[in-house]
Amino acid sequence: MRIVQMSDIHTGTPLFRPELLEAAIEETNALAPDLVAVAGDLTTEGYRWEFEEAKRYLDRLECENVVVIMGNHDAKNVGYRHFEDFFGPRSLSMTLSVPEGEAKVVAIDSSEPDLAEGEIGREHYPWIDSELRGWDRGPKILMVHHHILAVPGTGRDRNNLRDSEDVMALLRELKVDMVLSGHRHVPYVWSISGVRIIHSGTVSSSRVRGVMPPSYNVIEFDEEKVEVTLRQPGGEEETLARFSRRAVTTSEIYPDFERFVRYGEATV
Repeated sequence: MRIVQMSDIHTGTPLFRPELLEAAIEETNALAPDLVAVAGDLTTEGYRWEFEEAKRYLDRLECENVVVIMGNHDAKNVGYRHFEDFFGPRSLSMTLSVPEGEAKVVAIDSSEPDLAEGEIGREHYPWIDSELRGWDRGPKILMVHHHILAVPGTGRDRNNLRDSEDVMALLRELKVDMVLSGHRHVPYVWSISGVRIIHSGTVSSSRVRGVMPPSYNVIEFDEEKVEVTLRQPGGEEETLARFSRRAVTTSEIYPDFERFVRYGEATV
């Protein structure tokens, strides 16, 4: 399976560099991925014209499976209304055919109106559980804009998921293969308790940190291995991470998951 992961487009600012987004889209079409995952922050202020601009670019992607989620910048100024008009539901689940069988992708909106931090919320845990528990036909992938674990080189960790600890426990319980996130403009990969958390940088903005360039990720995996390649739009590429397809973890958690998490009705 091949995934192109990009995020933090940030239209609506002088730091938006359209030539980078154009190059990334061209390169993505040439790669012919199974999935394009756009992990939020399409805009800067959540204005309708910013969403319109982002949509014009993303409509040029030729992949049949393009999943777009909201970021915290998209939630500014009641931007979720415009997101829904242009991109549809803010949370969704889909199944797609891949060489390894069928992949299940669950994408969820973690944004809060006009706040930098985010939250999935306990009301969504049953839905995530119902979509991913027992899935054995292929990879299990979660898309969420905010980071679950702190990302090195991004300063004080104040803008992550407020319920990150419960979410991490849930993902471990469900044996999720990978989490695709953005938000911090730093590409980075964590592998913890059998869950691979893959962050993409900003694909088309000069709002970078340190010497990290604008970039996006190409994720390739089969039954044996996973490889994440960082690509600069129109430029160089380098390996970001490489690991076994089957996560190896020897840790055990007590008490049982059901003792501290109780689900209600599954809704989204």
